Amino acid sequence: MNTNQKIRRIGGIVVLLILCGMLLPVFCKNSRAAEVTHYYVYLDDARYEVTKDEYARIYGSQSDTDVLVSILREILGERMPASFSVVSGEVTTENSDSSTYENSDFLIENGRLISYRGSDTTVAVPNTVTVVSSLAFYNNSKVKKIILPSSVTTIEKYAFAKCSSLRVISFPKETVTLKDNILYDCGKILNFAAPKSSKAYSYAEKKGIAVTTTNKIKFASSHIYLLAGDTDTIPLLNCINTVTYKSKKKSVVSVTKSGKIRAKKKGTTRIQASAGGKKYQYKVTVYGKAVGKRVNQIIKSIIKKDMTNYQKVQAVHNWMIRNVKYDYYSLKRGYVPSVSHTAKGALLKKVAVCDGYSHAFQMVMRKLKIPCRFVAGSSGGVGHAWNMVKLSGKWYHIDVTFDDPIINGTNTNKTPYYTYFLKSSSVMKKTHHFTASKYPKCNSKKYD
Repeated sequence: MNTNQKIRRIGGIVVLLILCGMLLPVFCKNSRAAEVTHYYVYLDDARYEVTKDEYARIYGSQSDTDVLVSILREILGERMPASFSVVSGEVTTENSDSSTYENSDFLIENGRLISYRGSDTTVAVPNTVTVVSSLAFYNNSKVKKIILPSSVTTIEKYAFAKCSSLRVISFPKETVTLKDNILYDCGKILNFAAPKSSKAYSYAEKKGIAVTTTNKIKFASSHIYLLAGDTDTIPLLNCINTVTYKSKKKSVVSVTKSGKIRAKKKGTTRIQASAGGKKYQYKVTVYGKAVGKRVNQIIKSIIKKDMTNYQKVQAVHNWMIRNVKYDYYSLKRGYVPSVSHTAKGALLKKVAVCDGYSHAFQMVMRKLKIPCRFVAGSSGGVGHAWNMVKLSGKWYHIDVTFDDPIINGTNTNKTPYYTYFLKSSSVMKKTHHFTASKYPKCNSKKYD
């Protein structure tokens, strides 16, 4: 890095801790391994510098200083300076060698991951890493899953501190050593993926963290419906091993190494996911031109150019209620034809049950490029399906079926209800049951 580089104001995402003379002697001239002369803390692109002399200086914003100081004091112990002066705002600094930090998402020195400063939600740590350093992922609010390579032997204190979105850490090796407080103020870690005999497994048991210990692959759903040209990503849940994918009919659906699928033509096929010597199936149906034509017709009739995404969701919600009839007849006789469970039933025949409503709604949303998930759960002890949609970066539940007033035998003119329109999980859980870990968080109460 060039000298006199201007460091931007603190952003609050990633921290880089460099302990000169202990962790990275290259950053400190004439340093001794047994003595820390100074160290740096990087929070986004603002630098905190602490020098072991009469006092310490912290350059950058004062935001989060107290938390950092307390964490660093625990890490450094007696090496921690006794007092600090804080200089806020932009600063000019010198650094002898930080090209790796500036040019990559990962700063790795001598096998030690010092900092991750990328923005990916799933982070696969490079296989050159043996140690994940203290504060390597500090305050990263975007990362949801971290996959560690077999080369990693140690996770140091506070490595994942304040990673509020972190949900899964995958440990493929039995001998990885985990220090105390690696998950400090991390929110809700839902799962470790680790061998049963591993140190990570023992750590998770001690901390009350759920552990996936087998190679079994679980899907958030087992069957999706697409139109030719649509793309989607297989909703794969936790698995210890690397997963590979294969389409049984490449002419119908193709699949990439990362699980991204593309619908090509009408038909049904299965995507084969392999992990740990075991194979699992994921069914994909691609509808023909008739369904695609209907979707385009619906959009043309109800969607205007100046509509917001909220208005588009509302328009599709209302169209479904006014035009699709719940298949009570089949339900009462004890046999619901398969077509009533599909988007084809809802869109072409205009007769469906809850999963037909939900698949059709998702299909129109996908065409409108509005993120939408199909949710499989229950209500009143009976299997049920609905959707989640993403608006302005937030996810919300939407149950088109239950907002159809004809379901309750009232309001026969089918004026839409909005009881389950863009609701948070806290509202939905009063009447709906689902496995929350399979789906995005719906915490916003904007429309409750």
